[in-house]
Amino acid sequence: MATSIPNRLLFIDGKWTEPIRKNRIPIVNPVTEEIIGHIPAATAEDVDIAVEAAQTALSRNGGKDWASATGAHRANYLRAIAAKITERKSELAKLEAIDSGKPLEEAAWDIDDVAGCFQYHAELAEALDSKQKTPISLPMEAFKCHVLREPLGVIGLITPWNYPLLMATWKVAPALAAGCTAVLKPSELASITCLELGEVCKEVGLPPGVLNILTGLGPEAGASLASHPHVDKIAFTGSSATGIKIMTAAAQLVKPVTLELGGKSPIVVFEDVDLDKGLSLLNYEIIILVCYLHGLKKVHYYHLINWDFGLK
Repeated sequence: MATSIPNRLLFIDGKWTEPIRKNRIPIVNPVTEEIIGHIPAATAEDVDIAVEAAQTALSRNGGKDWASATGAHRANYLRAIAAKITERKSELAKLEAIDSGKPLEEAAWDIDDVAGCFQYHAELAEALDSKQKTPISLPMEAFKCHVLREPLGVIGLITPWNYPLLMATWKVAPALAAGCTAVLKPSELASITCLELGEVCKEVGLPPGVLNILTGLGPEAGASLASHPHVDKIAFTGSSATGIKIMTAAAQLVKPVTLELGGKSPIVVFEDVDLDKGLSLLNYEIIILVCYLHGLKKVHYYHLINWDFGLK
C-alpha cells in the first residue's frame, strides 16, 4: 500500500494557513523522479505574518505561556512532542524516505533521534530553573549580583534536505527549551516531515505561535526570514554561498547567527590497514552518508599501500 502524502498548508500561529499568493511547489520523489504532491510556497508576506505570530507568542499572557514560563513548563511540551513523534515513527519514517530518497531503515533511525533530541532538551529546559538567578560573589558588600537567563526572542531557522526532520529538530528543540519562539523554513526539496511536526505541535497543544513552519524557496522565503528586522537570531545549515548571504543580511542589523556550512570529511588509511575492512567502511561512507555536509570527501592513505588500495 502506497504511503499517502499529507496535503498541508503553512503552519502559522497554531493553524494551517493558506499562503498569501496561494502558490505551490511540487514534491518530487528523488528515487522515481515522480511528482507525489505539493507544498505551499511562502513569500515575504507570509514571513511577516509568521514572525508577528512568534513575537506575540513570546509575550502572550505576560510571557507566562512561554518566554517567562518555567523550564519545567516548557519541558512538558517537549516531552509530549517526543512521545507523539515516537507514536508516529513508522509513518514519519516512510514520509522521510519518500521525500529525501534515503533508505527506510536510516529514516527510522533519524525519527528515533528526533524523539531523543526533544527528550534531551526537555531535561535541559528543566535544568534552567535551578540555574535562574544564580548569585555572583562580589568584593563589595553593598552590591548584589545574580545571573538572570532570558530567551533571546524570535529565532529564524533554515534547514537543509539531507536530514529534514532531524536537522530541524536540532534547531527547534533548543530554541523552544530556552523559551524562544521560532519560524522554521525547511528546504523546499524535503519539507513533508517538517510540516508534520506542525501537526504534532497542534496535537500536543503547543501554544500558538511558539513554532511556525513555512515551506518555500530560499530567495523568496529564506531570504525574507534572514533579513527580517524582528527576527532576533538566525540559525542556518547549508552551503557556504548561502551562509555568506545570510551573514551579510544579518550584519546589517547586528543580528547573531549560527552557521553550519559546507564540510569536508576525510578518512586516513594507515599502512597496517585491513584493506577489505577499510574498503567496506569507505563504501558505507560514500553510499549511505549521501549528504554534502556529512558525506566522505577525501581519502588520505599511506604511500606504500597506494597500489594495493587503488587495485581494490
